[in-house]
Amino acid sequence: MSRFPVHGTVNLDVVDRILLVEGVGPWNKESVEQGDKTVQPLIESLTGEVWGVLVTLYGEPIYVPEAATLLSATIKKQRKLGRIATAVIVVESKSPEFAKSHLTQIYQNAGEPVRFFNDYEQAKWWLVQQISQQKMVLS
Repeated sequence: MSRFPVHGTVNLDVVDRILLVEGVGPWNKESVEQGDKTVQPLIESLTGEVWGVLVTLYGEPIYVPEAATLLSATIKKQRKLGRIATAVIVVESKSPEFAKSHLTQIYQNAGEPVRFFNDYEQAKWWLVQQISQQKMVLS
């Protein structure tokens, strides 16, 4: 049991081959651990084919160092299960450029292609393209 309460919230869903993640930060290690447990059944439903992640983050999407390291490790594990790319939308942030830099480092550490968008439909379209291209490569 952790000595710290969970900080940050995350809501999860799957549409087609896309894991949808909505969150409000900041997040600590405990919230990443909890999120990893919660997402497992959804990832199991995606495993076997390539899939992507569309993340919408509200406010200041900051991960404390331990949480950032754990998130990178979690993404690495998920990439072995077919995860191929992440599209991120940052909403209502007071420092969006810092947020993008911070998140880019987490995804780069995991070896995950990531792209930032202002619009949900554009983010989804990009992910669908990434999934389609990867399917063609694997065919």
